[in-house]
Order: sequence, then structure tokens, then C-alpha cells
Amino acid sequence: MALVRRIARPLLAAPFVVEGVRTVLRPEREIDVYPEAFEAVDSTLSKSSAPGFLDARTIIRASGAVAAGAGVLYATNRYPRAAAATLLLTTSVGWAGRKKVWELRGEERAQEIRAILTDAGLLGGVLLAVVDHDGKPSLGYQVNQFVERSQKKAAAKQRELEKKSEQLGKKAKGAAGTAQKQIAAKAG
Repeated sequence: MALVRRIARPLLAAPFVVEGVRTVLRPEREIDVYPEAFEAVDSTLSKSSAPGFLDARTIIRASGAVAAGAGVLYATNRYPRAAAATLLLTTSVGWAGRKKVWELRGEERAQEIRAILTDAGLLGGVLLAVVDHDGKPSLGYQVNQFVERSQKKAAAKQRELEKKSEQLGKKAKGAAGTAQKQIAAKAG
């Protein structure tokens, strides 16, 4: 199975890396798909207290860079689940700007449907990648195991301390009894 993952991960990541780099280099492609949304983002950012250099183009470039970086991480098997989750998020954002298929006709409609199905297939692959444990337990499982081990160690340490406390209590009673006898012997 490891060989399959070594082949499949770069293949699944390649479109995300390529699209991410293309988006960084030419963010206009994304803006042209749904310009009204990006104009709304720009006007909202200009009215907010966001830094002056922050606009829709910068956000799109950053999203492309994140997607390309996550794709490279996934392809090289570095933090594969986190990288796949990041790819899922950056891809999901891109779905919002899709053309409305019901408004298209002819070949343009067929192309858009093919693109949607291709992206849906990639999205399915990324969803599988997010939950792929590759024989390693999830972070949640590891945390639960750590907590259970810590609780067991704490309970064992508590029993040990209680046992030592009992022994010290017995020694203290014995020492107190001996001291009382010595005092009584000296007084008597």
C-alpha cells in the first residue's frame, strides 16, 4: 500500500500545485470568473481597518500560494492529513466562483460540466486523503491514548504515595509510642 500512496499522492497533488502557481502568477483568471464578488470584497476591505495593500487580488494570490504549498507538502508526504485538509479548504473556496451551468448553452455548458466533475473527483480524492491514516493513528486518537496513559500513571503514583503515607504514619505512631514509653520511664 505504501507504493500506491507514493504514486497517488503526487498525482493527486499535481493539479493543486499547478493551479496554485497559476493563481499566484495570474489572479485575474479567478477574478474574471465572478468579478462582482471580488469587487464586493475590495469595497468591504477598503471600508475596514485592513491594511492598504490587502485587496481581493492579494487574497487570491495568497490562496493560490497556500494551495500550491499544501500540494507540495501532500505530494512529499509531509503532514499529509493537514495538507489535504488545507487543499480541501482552498478548493471549496474556488467552488463559490463557479459559472452557473443552467445559464450556459452548448459546448460551453459541456465544458463547465466536465470541469465540475473533474473538480468533484479531485475533491473526493482530497476527502479520502484527509481521513487516510496511512497506518498511523489520528491526532485525536494519539491525544486520547496520551490522556489515558497519563491518568494511569497518575493513579499509580497516587497509590504509591498513599502506601508511603501509610508506612510513614505507622512509623510515626511507633516512634510516638516509643517516645511516650521513654518519657514515662524517665518520669517514673
